[in-house]
Amino acid sequence: MASSATAYGDHHDAVAAWFLGPHAENFDVLENVFRNVLYEQEKARTSYFPHDDNYITPYMKATNSFQKNISRLKYVVNQLAPRLAQHSIPFWNPRYNGHMNMDTTMPGMAGYLMAMLYNPNNVATEASPLTTVLEQHVGLQLCEMVGINVDVTKKVFGWGHITCGGTVANLESMWAARNLKYYPLSLRLAMKKGGPLAFIADKFHLPTCQEASASDGKKLLKDFTNWELLNIAPDVVLDIPDRLRDQFSITSQFLQSALQNYLIQTVSKDSDAFEEFESDGIKLNKMVYFASATRHYSWPKAAAVVGIGSEHLIDVQVDNDARIDVENLRAHLDECLAKKKPVYTVVAIIGSTEQGACDPLDQVVTLREEFRQKGLSFVLHADAAWGAYFAATLRPKEGKFSIPMGFVPSLALKPSTEKALVNLKHCDSITVDPHKSGYIQYPAGGLLYRDQRMRYLITWTSPIVYRGELESIGVYGIEGSKPGAAPVATWVSHEVIGLHQGGYGALLGEAVFSCVKMYAHLATMSTDETDFIVVPLNELPTNVLPPGTDVKEFIRKRILPVSNKDLVKDNEAMKLIQAMGSDLAINAFAVNFRVNGNTNKDVVEANNLGQRIFQRLSVSSVNDDVKDKPLILTSTQFSTRGYGKCLEHLKKRLGLNLTDGRDLYILVNVVMSPWPTEYNFTKQIADALQNVIEEEVVISQFRNTVTPDLHGFVMQGTERVSLVHLPMFNMANHRYQLIITGDLPLEVLKAYAKERAKFPQQFFTLGTANYTTLERILKDKKFAAVIDKGLPPSDGSHLISGFELTNIQVIVNRPLDSLDIYTTYPQHSMPFYLYGSGSQWHIDHVLFAAPNAQLNSDQVKLEVTVRPGQTLPDSSLKPLCCRLQLPEQAMQPMPSDKDIASNKRFFFRAGATYDVAIYKDTKLNEDRDVPLAKGKLTLGKAIFADTDMLNENPLPSEHAHGNCHFWRTW
Repeated sequence: MASSATAYGDHHDAVAAWFLGPHAENFDVLENVFRNVLYEQEKARTSYFPHDDNYITPYMKATNSFQKNISRLKYVVNQLAPRLAQHSIPFWNPRYNGHMNMDTTMPGMAGYLMAMLYNPNNVATEASPLTTVLEQHVGLQLCEMVGINVDVTKKVFGWGHITCGGTVANLESMWAARNLKYYPLSLRLAMKKGGPLAFIADKFHLPTCQEASASDGKKLLKDFTNWELLNIAPDVVLDIPDRLRDQFSITSQFLQSALQNYLIQTVSKDSDAFEEFESDGIKLNKMVYFASATRHYSWPKAAAVVGIGSEHLIDVQVDNDARIDVENLRAHLDECLAKKKPVYTVVAIIGSTEQGACDPLDQVVTLREEFRQKGLSFVLHADAAWGAYFAATLRPKEGKFSIPMGFVPSLALKPSTEKALVNLKHCDSITVDPHKSGYIQYPAGGLLYRDQRMRYLITWTSPIVYRGELESIGVYGIEGSKPGAAPVATWVSHEVIGLHQGGYGALLGEAVFSCVKMYAHLATMSTDETDFIVVPLNELPTNVLPPGTDVKEFIRKRILPVSNKDLVKDNEAMKLIQAMGSDLAINAFAVNFRVNGNTNKDVVEANNLGQRIFQRLSVSSVNDDVKDKPLILTSTQFSTRGYGKCLEHLKKRLGLNLTDGRDLYILVNVVMSPWPTEYNFTKQIADALQNVIEEEVVISQFRNTVTPDLHGFVMQGTERVSLVHLPMFNMANHRYQLIITGDLPLEVLKAYAKERAKFPQQFFTLGTANYTTLERILKDKKFAAVIDKGLPPSDGSHLISGFELTNIQVIVNRPLDSLDIYTTYPQHSMPFYLYGSGSQWHIDHVLFAAPNAQLNSDQVKLEVTVRPGQTLPDSSLKPLCCRLQLPEQAMQPMPSDKDIASNKRFFFRAGATYDVAIYKDTKLNEDRDVPLAKGKLTLGKAIFADTDMLNENPLPSEHAHGNCHFWRTW
């Protein structure tokens, strides 16, 4: 076999030196590194005042107490180590394609261990003199990587620091943006008559939003309108301390003291002091924060913490590739301009965590300038937690941006992605996570500022003029204690690998190539003949190959079976590869299936298939065996609200019903490993995925194929028996809410009445004696039947058998397909079908939405007053609607069998009485309907309730509790 250097070039050999390896191939290297690290730790301890006495003496080591505790340590380690090996997620293996995690770099491991042994706290320099310096270097390295100026001789230069994760970085950026928006308001309050800055009120000018590029403004700050104050450009706000120093010799210490009692950090944004800035429709508590709908879940958390409120975090629509829709953003900003609604920030996602999508940051930057000229200003933040490191693919070793020309499998990015990365330098703040695409240990998030002065907005210390001296990092940001190990791990990894095309650029380029190869398998996996459908979020490009080319066939012949060595010689194939897939190394895809050649249209069933595939290919419990997972994926959901037309387009490609507004379950394949590029291992991973899909599709087909089956009915009443079908949301055979009545032989009625008298608290079921379908039952209007006490016994014996139910008549026949049920529950009541004959009334819960519980009771007691001029119509064959005055929406989902069985106070129990209102039909118009009658309803003896999920087992074991039986429908 050819060497990897021959096959893949020097880049891949370099990557091989940066990791321990999927099979610990570099174990000897790491072992020597760790040995040296421990040696230096010993030397550090012994060289500090070496003539001091030893505190742990040979005598102490020889004691039983010492030996006992050392033995205990060894025992615990020996017990835990193999358990960790058995139950930890194999991030290091190319079969792991789940979260944004892979093996961490060996330089990172060495750096983390080195620093961890000294336990530095980067909150203050006296606790971390060296690691603080290294963290500052890391911040500058990351700034330089994304193109931010780090030359401190310039007026504006960047700064960054390590946080415990992207969530905290996002929170800090939102905190800073909020404080920046309020800073001019605080300044003007301090300039009022009698205030500490009143002496500058008639002299201090600032540029307005439209004059942001001017060196000085024409307007006194005190004369700014409230709208102008709230839209001063971020650069101008940050420049205020310098302007005050230059113009009035005001020191930063005095300014901090003068503003202290006016700052939002002191008085809060809801202070009465800020009320004077609300005029002409401006409401400070209506300021908004815009982010792409693909935003991370940390953003609403941050909005809650900083007091903006998550409802003011507005999702901007996305296009079919899950990138922000710039025109929709423009429409939002136009509305803010028209209604004078200030904007804190616009967030662009550079590498969404679920799709790898890069928002068109170049267009957002242009949009910012467009609205600045119109008088609307905002902070621009890039959430590049995933994407920032990919900027290394654009940097040659000398550090200048260019288009990479490295040898494949280090793949160049899409031109649109490159534009987004190049424009990072124009953002006011940037989230970057070394513990994602930097391959560093947790916790290692990061936040960068284009203008380092922005960090002073979120500290209580006086800003200092940068003079090059060491400063404590902990005064900035959220965190107090800050582990020094993560910055050191990051710094060592940066130093060894390099933030350029030959380093991280090569590594991430290979990851992108691996991801595109997996995408090629996903995009071609299903055909018109397969029973499964796999649809990646990102569509195949149609404008790369000559017109008329079958792109899928091209991929199957010219890409999938071809070695990397030969593939790079095929310019046409390489051009297609660069255009395929997501922006940054993540494949989001959805699945569907066919039954007898017909595409499933039910979103619920497509989601169920996706969920079962995820369960097969994920580890969610300590009891899961990792070795049973040939591939590990993660998953998410695309919400109708957030993804809009993007989701609709994806459903259309899957063949799903577009009128169904439910969210869609999505599988996510994150590829960070460079190893699948070797030996076409990607095909093995894709084959393993396809095998699981095919196996789970068989179950979906079974669930959605109507075949003869046994059917059961709960028996209600004694005068004329009503029969309530046992439904299942998840089985086509039983996906109906069906209530029927019919004629039973007299001797059977007598035997049934006798058994009911003997067991008054027991429910009885009437079932089909033979396999049949509900359609056949209703067509023939009869079937051979059996009666049992409770559910039919597993041994096939029955309480009463050898008879027919005849003259079947339908009381209720309602399908329970997803399009026939709602996505929400009744808000103010709990509806039941009310039916019966003579003096016997029965009820059965109307299953408006899923999941749900089947609740019914026979021989209920009604004490109602009928509306004047009305009578209760005959309901023997046409049910009424009886609404218990209970808020079903607040009561869902119903408790499990186990919880109901242990709680004797479950609301639906024999003898319970409720306020009820009775209506002519079951249409749910809670606010408009006029009831026929109102009063009380008391439940009878036989109650039937199901709250356990029936998957593939149509007859689960029963759980009895008093007069209740619990049976789950789904």
